[in-house]
Amino acid sequence: MRIDLHCDGVEVAPGLRDYVARRMKFAIGRFRDHIQWARVKVADVNGPKGGADKRCVVQLRLRNLPDVVFAITQIEVRAAVDEAADRVARVLAQRVRRHQRPVRAAAAPIAALPA
Repeated sequence: MRIDLHCDGVEVAPGLRDYVARRMKFAIGRFRDHIQWARVKVADVNGPKGGADKRCVVQLRLRNLPDVVFAITQIEVRAAVDEAADRVARVLAQRVRRHQRPVRAAAAPIAALPA
């Protein structure tokens, strides 16, 4: 599984790439057998205007499951990455659990016991 990181309009602080890779690998590591690739894009939405404008977009290509795509917007880049990592772990756990849930057989009717 590979994780691609793209930074668009965000000053790449020293260690940001390592932080994003480490945080995402920790969040999705136990699901690596279900993931073909992951793409994380960090962008500054408003430019120098300020405000809640750092967006982290996560796209996961899964094996035999629908893709996972979502965006988180926060004031700080690391806060957006942290929230995205938490969310991706929850979404993957839910998708994998649903996919692995066995199909229940129809219950046989219970015969009435004699009194």
